[in-house]
Parts: sequence; C-alpha cells; structure tokens
Amino acid sequence: MSKIGKAFMSLLLDKKARESLQKAAAQPKPAPQQRPETTPAPAPEPSQAQIKAQFDAKMDGIQNRPAPKASPTRQQLIQNARRVHAARQDVLDDLSAEQKMKLQVMAMKAMSPKR
Repeated sequence: MSKIGKAFMSLLLDKKARESLQKAAAQPKPAPQQRPETTPAPAPEPSQAQIKAQFDAKMDGIQNRPAPKASPTRQQLIQNARRVHAARQDVLDDLSAEQKMKLQVMAMKAMSPKR
C-alpha cells in the first residue's frame, strides 16, 4: 500500500480496523464456485417461427372444437328472440329523417351518465 493510502487509513481507522483490513487483503481470494455438471443447461429460447407454429396449433384446436349443445329451453329462447328481432327490424324505416334524429337525441340523453 502506498504512503498516502496508509496516511488516510491512520486518519480514518483505528489500529484494530487497520490490522483486520490488512489481514483481509493478505489472504488469497477463494476461487469462484463452478456449477455442478449435473445441472441441466437452460433450454434455448424458441424462435419466432416456433412460437408462431405453437400459436397456430393452439388456435386451430380452439376453432375446430365442437360447439356445446344448448338445452332445448335455451334453443327455444333463441328462436323466439330471432323471430321478434326479424319482426321489429324495420319498425324505424317508416320514420322521417327528423323523427329519427329526435329519437337518436332522446336515446343519447337517456343513456348519458347523470351528474
């Protein structure tokens, strides 16, 4: 250690601290530990092509899955809703442009959040 380093140490550290620091500096440093050979190497990251292939396979499995069967009650409700929708689909066709605009404004006011 240089004379300047020793001078600073004598100003900042007491005798016991200087001695323990010198002992620690004199001891050889231990070698870094090596990993045991039994540890498996990390798997390489998949490429974008592999990721895309996995994604496509998952999507095919989801899209080709058979649709769940609805109960008879549910099927009847769906049919009724379709009939009502078809019957009322052209109710607004008979309104004039002015009436449609008024209806739209009323709906927007009814749907806006109250303050």
